[in-house]
Amino acid sequence: MRRPSSQAALLLFLMSVLLLTLPVPSRAADGTAATHPHFPTPALLTANVEFWKQIYSDFGVGDFVLHDRDNLGIIYDVVRVEEAKNQARATALARPEIQHLREKYARILADLSAGALPGDLGEDAVQVAQLWGCPCSPDLLKRAAGSIRVQQGLREKVEEGIQRARGLMPRIVSILRRHEVPVELAALPLVESSFNPHARSKAGAVGLWQFIRSTGKRYLTISRRRDDRRDPIRATEAAARFLRHNYEALGSWPLAIIAYNHGPEGIQAAKAAVGSGAIEDIIAYYSGPRFGFASKNFYAEFLAALEIVRPLIGKHAPPHETHTRLASAPKPS
Repeated sequence: MRRPSSQAALLLFLMSVLLLTLPVPSRAADGTAATHPHFPTPALLTANVEFWKQIYSDFGVGDFVLHDRDNLGIIYDVVRVEEAKNQARATALARPEIQHLREKYARILADLSAGALPGDLGEDAVQVAQLWGCPCSPDLLKRAAGSIRVQQGLREKVEEGIQRARGLMPRIVSILRRHEVPVELAALPLVESSFNPHARSKAGAVGLWQFIRSTGKRYLTISRRRDDRRDPIRATEAAARFLRHNYEALGSWPLAIIAYNHGPEGIQAAKAAVGSGAIEDIIAYYSGPRFGFASKNFYAEFLAALEIVRPLIGKHAPPHETHTRLASAPKPS
């Protein structure tokens, strides 16, 4: 065998060094590629994240998506009405067709669960059977018949939120960096308020980060004369502290995110009940009080929002920014 020349040997050595120093894409615990070291996308949640990306980007106020409550990869139909601004008016216009389709697909699923052949029920039944990968369990189909949910599109609301975010993002990213928490958390207000500092929910959550009064009073001044939840700067400072507290108590950023919706004590209870700190296990197996559709989907919504907001965040934070002190944050026992 012919030996390489000294120059060729040197070139091979340099190439091997270069390959060893190239960054390796981080991976989630289950082996899936992570969107960010702190915020992986478990395989179980991939369909959910894609669903919310569609709701945020593809479907607008006049679009109503009929889907399975537990498996967001199952979309039965979309009702569309000619209304692009008023959510309540669009809902009223769509309601009769939504009710008709909900009953139709519930009936198809019930018939399939009773043993009817898809071809005997028509083309819609064939499509439903294909969605579920039938032949499948009668119990699964029976459950699905009672789990048809409708989600209105949010495209216009998200577009308005992105416009507001352009002016807020420099300060938000600066505050998150100062508190040494991941700058990707700057995407959370898109889920919470569409970056509206004056937003108020039916549950009484207020401001950009949607603090309820009891949580907000731990970090902010809330009185008859002053409500710091409406101040985007003070509220961001509070959110950074609250999320950092969640992370230190729960040991991971996915759990810190979901605890923002469900409360850190609630997620501690979920970890204990399931016997796991993996977010996909908690979402799949935990059925505790108040842990419903909103809580189960909160992390997936955040990941979808992060994909949309990431370019704005990137303008104000160094690429691949890391937070070295996070590695030394205390872990729960």
